[in-house]
Amino acid sequence: MTDRTPVAVTDLQAQRSEPDIDPRLLRAFLAVAREGHFGRAADRLMVAQSALSRQVQQLERLLEVSLFARTPRGARLTAAGRLVVPHAENALAQNRRLVHLARAAAGREGTRTLRISAPLPSPPGGLLAEAVRHFRATHPDVQLSVVGLDDSDIAGALRDGRIDAALTWGRDLGADHAQVLLDEGASALLGRHHAFAGASEMPLGALVDEPVLFPVRERGHCWDALHEMAAAAHVRLTPVPTAPSAVPDLVAAGLGVSVVPASFRFAGYADVAFVPLPGLHHRMSVVWNGDSRRADVDGFVASCRAVATGLSASHPETWRLPTAPVAR
Repeated sequence: MTDRTPVAVTDLQAQRSEPDIDPRLLRAFLAVAREGHFGRAADRLMVAQSALSRQVQQLERLLEVSLFARTPRGARLTAAGRLVVPHAENALAQNRRLVHLARAAAGREGTRTLRISAPLPSPPGGLLAEAVRHFRATHPDVQLSVVGLDDSDIAGALRDGRIDAALTWGRDLGADHAQVLLDEGASALLGRHHAFAGASEMPLGALVDEPVLFPVRERGHCWDALHEMAAAAHVRLTPVPTAPSAVPDLVAAGLGVSVVPASFRFAGYADVAFVPLPGLHHRMSVVWNGDSRRADVDGFVASCRAVATGLSASHPETWRLPTAPVAR
């Protein structure tokens, strides 16, 4: 017994010497790592920049390493910082999984909640609204929670369990499973007094020298598709990053134009015009992770498929089924 005591004491002392890391410090670190700038990271987290800087400094003291090289343009990860990033992401993901698993176990006999993400705002009569309507009719015992995430956040939210499925215009999001649902046309969103407001269609080149109000960060996949089409046509667009919900009002006020999914014409926005942009389409998919094997996730995917077929039949000018549906 006496021979083992020093070892036990030594192990305990070693455990006590390793600091417990507050998840808030990891979130602060990852925000700066993703933004490359303390100010933008503070805006993203909705905290004061000084408070964010103190949190990162506290984490650096606990880890006894420098995580960022501060520069006039922002913050650049050090070699140690780059090593810490995936471990910080995994630590937060494990924390979220623990919470979700515990809550799911506690509510297993009560109402279940299916958490999905979709581009917001979403027009009435569109894919999201109709998929939710269909799912509620077929799964009345499951509660739906819908959130809007930036394109860049969807993969991480699926991976760590913050959401169970997502409707997205994204391409490869790293999900276990994906089902292509619909190809949707695009329209120029114009003020009602714009020269093209009454046109049957609008060439992409007509957007040159116009301020293009676009949620570049939130809808990065859509912007990439638009930018690629413009580059191929030798058209230079001038993006003005704008929150999705603010775009229609700013266009109506004559402060610029935008490019939106064709289905947005169903939303009933005032003082704007929707003019088709030929040749530009976005592909909507539903993505999910399969490790949970949840019947409600499968049910939501089935609802999305059924609604996609119905929309393409009732509004072929807006939606069409992809010629070669892809699932994995």
